[in-house]
Amino acid sequence: MSPARTSGRRKIVHIGLDSGPHHNTRACAEFAALLREYTDWIEWGDGYAILDVTDNKLDIPFGMRVAKMIKSDIKRQLGWSVSVGLAPSKFLAQLAMERQRPNGLTVVLPEQIGDFLADVPIDQLPGVGAVTRQQFAAMQIEHIGALAQVPLNELVRRFGQRGSSFWHLAQGWDDDPVAPAEQLDQIREETSFAAPLYTREEMCDALRELAAALCGRLQRRGLQARDVTIEVHYPDFRTATRTSRLATFTDRAQAVFTTACELLEHTEACDLGTRLLGIGLGGFDDEEIEQLDLFASEKP
Repeated sequence: MSPARTSGRRKIVHIGLDSGPHHNTRACAEFAALLREYTDWIEWGDGYAILDVTDNKLDIPFGMRVAKMIKSDIKRQLGWSVSVGLAPSKFLAQLAMERQRPNGLTVVLPEQIGDFLADVPIDQLPGVGAVTRQQFAAMQIEHIGALAQVPLNELVRRFGQRGSSFWHLAQGWDDDPVAPAEQLDQIREETSFAAPLYTREEMCDALRELAAALCGRLQRRGLQARDVTIEVHYPDFRTATRTSRLATFTDRAQAVFTTACELLEHTEACDLGTRLLGIGLGGFDDEEIEQLDLFASEKP
């Protein structure tokens, strides 16, 4: 778990890459090295990075200063244009990053959360898809600010556990931790969902795609793996991981997919739903692992 304890004191920086050779191995390595000068708590995605700079390596207490320094360093050292959002949570930092794209910097302080979310469309809330948006429209709720005024017990009555998640996010309360960067002894793929999945069939379909993508990466590197790990993010923002060791090394998607589905049964996903699924592969054979891409999706 990242070092931040509560949403109110966290300082989360979301960096969206607007321009630059993002999938050039050398450039990505330089980008990673630059960010690690500030913190080791970095979560990578396809075209973005999320940093927890609450307790940063430079001991700078002001998140805004850290965000400005990072943005300036990226432009000066790499020549990249980036958009940056700073906020007390991952959810808010992403919204802040998108607020002034391209090449923007948006800061949301704890005391500004209510005003910031007031006019954000309701479908920007994680887990709100087309059907849920229609349900909110029937309640005359079109913006997150309006949702924040609805009593918690009413949302729970209408939406169950999801209602609690919606209410907490509408208040700006989100303790979803920043996941550390992918390690060199593991490769992983993950996918998040606009609305949580609640059926095993949907979850296994997602795991099948992740297994195929991962094994494609193994095969291109001439590697085989033995350890399969799945990661599940529940709608209530808890996270579960389960790991299994295969009898033999493999680079076959079917073997990874079958194991991942078996591990899924040892989580609460089929009861509670999931808003993110991930698969990690490790325990490689004695081939040397080449430098992994920084972003979850490889580009040809």
